[in-house]
Amino acid sequence: MQMAGEALDKVRKKLSQEGADFKDCLWTIRSNEWTRSEEQLEQRKILAKLYPKLGKTFGLRDMPQDILATEDEASLKWWCKRAKLSRLEPFRLLAVSIQKHWRGVVAFLKTRITHGAIEAVNGLLQLAKRLARDFRSLRYFRIMAYLKAPIFF
Repeated sequence: MQMAGEALDKVRKKLSQEGADFKDCLWTIRSNEWTRSEEQLEQRKILAKLYPKLGKTFGLRDMPQDILATEDEASLKWWCKRAKLSRLEPFRLLAVSIQKHWRGVVAFLKTRITHGAIEAVNGLLQLAKRLARDFRSLRYFRIMAYLKAPIFF
């Protein structure tokens, strides 16, 4: 979602450089659907009509949130195809990035587990390895690992 927000910002900045007037609209453009007020929703509709490229961007940015909520792999594949066919380079790059890391993205959709937990366990094992450096066998390393990361074993 962070990359989708960054892609939206790139399109917004490009449109601003071309002369679009987004004064007092920054948070209307950037905000999530569930945090928008009625006024922001109306302002967003007006902006989408005035700047069709921005309207397309709104759709491309909001769809991944719905896909994450439904955890539907087929919808994500459809979104990537649509993003690649759009004439918006930041979203094309985002679709390519998602396809490049497809297995990891789909695994996250199914399990909701990130690499953070694995990295945390790895850090604890590295700490145990440093503390067990003076011990002579793997048995002592295992004991130190159990002491440092008991909830994982």
